[in-house]
Amino acid sequence: MEKVNILVVDDRPEGILAVQAVLSSPSYNIVTASSGNEALRHLLHDDFAVILLDVQMPIMNGFETASVIKTREKSKDIPIIFMSAINQDEQYVYQGYGVGAIDYLLKPFDPYILRSKVAIFVDIFKKKQLIKEQALKLYENEVKAHALALDRLELENLRRYQYLADSIPQIVFRLLSDGSYDYFNKVWFEYTGLSVQNSNGMKWKDIIHPQDLPKLLELLEHASNEHGLECECRILNKHGAFRWHLIRVQPERYGSPKDIKSWLGTATDIEDRKKMEDTQRFLAEAGELLVSSLDYRRTLQSISRLAVPYLADWCSFDILSDDGKLENLVIHHNDPAKLDSAKKLHDVYLCSSNSKVGAGHVIKTGKTQVYQRIDSQILHQLAQDSSQINLARELGDSSAMIVPLTVHGKILGAVTFVSAESGRKYDQHWVEVAEELGRRTALALENSKLYKLSQKAIEVRNDFLSIASHELNTPITSLKLQLQMVKKTLTMNKGGEFPLDRFSKSVEASVKQVDRLIALIQVLLDVSRIQSGKFTFSFGQVNAAELLSEVVDRHQEILVNSDCELKVKVDEELTVNWDKTRIEQVITNLLTNAIKYAPGKIELCLKQEQENIRILVKDHGQGIPKDKLQVIFDRFERVTSNESVSGLGLGLFIVKQIVDGHHGMIEVVSEPGDGTCFILTLPMDPSVKPELNQSGELPAQQNAEESYNSLPL
Repeated sequence: MEKVNILVVDDRPEGILAVQAVLSSPSYNIVTASSGNEALRHLLHDDFAVILLDVQMPIMNGFETASVIKTREKSKDIPIIFMSAINQDEQYVYQGYGVGAIDYLLKPFDPYILRSKVAIFVDIFKKKQLIKEQALKLYENEVKAHALALDRLELENLRRYQYLADSIPQIVFRLLSDGSYDYFNKVWFEYTGLSVQNSNGMKWKDIIHPQDLPKLLELLEHASNEHGLECECRILNKHGAFRWHLIRVQPERYGSPKDIKSWLGTATDIEDRKKMEDTQRFLAEAGELLVSSLDYRRTLQSISRLAVPYLADWCSFDILSDDGKLENLVIHHNDPAKLDSAKKLHDVYLCSSNSKVGAGHVIKTGKTQVYQRIDSQILHQLAQDSSQINLARELGDSSAMIVPLTVHGKILGAVTFVSAESGRKYDQHWVEVAEELGRRTALALENSKLYKLSQKAIEVRNDFLSIASHELNTPITSLKLQLQMVKKTLTMNKGGEFPLDRFSKSVEASVKQVDRLIALIQVLLDVSRIQSGKFTFSFGQVNAAELLSEVVDRHQEILVNSDCELKVKVDEELTVNWDKTRIEQVITNLLTNAIKYAPGKIELCLKQEQENIRILVKDHGQGIPKDKLQVIFDRFERVTSNESVSGLGLGLFIVKQIVDGHHGMIEVVSEPGDGTCFILTLPMDPSVKPELNQSGELPAQQNAEESYNSLPL
């Protein structure tokens, strides 16, 4: 243990020497002071075991010095022993004890007593010092133990945080203030396939998409938002594909808001959400385009420009026409210079009716075709000549999908998407987007067609109303004129002779006009019954030859007036089970049409063929245009546009319904300049349904041309 300090305060040197002589010891360090002020200065810097203080001193005596010592925090517990040779009265002794002294010695003092008293206080001081040292060591040990416990706790927390960071599906990272690597969780290494060495320093930035890296580095370099920042960027995975991630970073600071220690952050995979948002945005824009116009050609062009480059590098729309042929309406390429190559690829490989690849096959099957990779080898296998092989080499690798345009189970066409230059591969996501676009496009096409049909129907209706009003107005006008003539005749011949012949002719003409009105009204009623499903039949035994003869007899006058020559050929009497009135209506209509549209030579034939009756009505007029042959039995369709020829365009429509009601069929054979022949085939007994052949047709249908060519007239 170091020497113990003892402070001796006396204004007389001999007094100090006497104390030093008595207390001389290697364990003591005697510090002397000749005044109270000097003693107080020593007490400011050092610790003392005991103070030997002379009472009688100039300026500041011992009592005053002791009072100051006891007021100081550092020295208040140091024992003070007063020494005095003059002030030996009891009052001075009491005063010394009053200011805090523990003893009062009178000079000359006994050396043994002084040494004993000082030794006691020194021993007490040493023990106090030892206790302090032990307490300090104990404190230090406790501090060390606490620090170790904190280190263990911190280590456990770090491990816990690492386990937590490794267990979440997001990438967790810590970057130093300069952006260099400090920590990545396990998800980072699993996603990127990088090692710790390959992520050190700034190497991690090599897998950020080049277009997104600048904004991420700028975020880390210049941002100082206390609440953290975020941005979206693409990160390369171990399979070589970029996926969108949402990067959130939080600055870790030393103290000053601008003094950033590091960046703590997470990267959340938002590729699926991003695709969904982009898909919804794309489909919303497509929906606006699809309803923006009822011109489906213009609509398909707009859709193709939207789909390229979002879905493909080029695309094409192939639509089934009304006659069932596949027609390419639109083909659009992102690079106009490559449009010709795309058209060649489309025509050679993707739109062949016989190929198992492309729009034609998809329309037949109604199923989407997807080709992750169409390389030169596959195209070479499909090629049929050297020019196609060269085309295959020119196009190189590509990916394609062909989607049917389907609405309500009906296939309207197909749309082809091809990705080449962009390197896009069509996975299930792209297929779903393309199929949804196909469904919406098909619905728009159907609506466009329905709109055109409705417009056409309105046009046909208006034409019909015009014709009907004209047809109805003609007999009414004639009837009115005849009645006015009768009235005038009656008025002029009051009381005189009545012109019976003239009156009879007027009445006869009026009756004809009424019959004509009744016939027109009957036609309209028949159409109404057909539309409402109330077109009924009354079947009964009928002599077919007599039925035909009655119809011909009723038209003799019309034939004569129209300068028509009618030749009739009827087989022997045949009994059938028909609705007589309806069949008369059919023959009347066909005969009347021949008289109206082709006056001249008319041929009428009735003969039996197995279980059927074949009726042929042929004229030798100009014939029916080919475009009319497909719609001649539709409502409001007229064979001629000549307004001088009357008719509602409903006669053949009703004829077709009557024939169908008898389970028969009616055909038309017509050549330009060679007239027209209607061939009517009716079963003798419609209640017995005929068996259809392998083609789903009536057996007699196969001999329609033969029946026409063998017309026995």
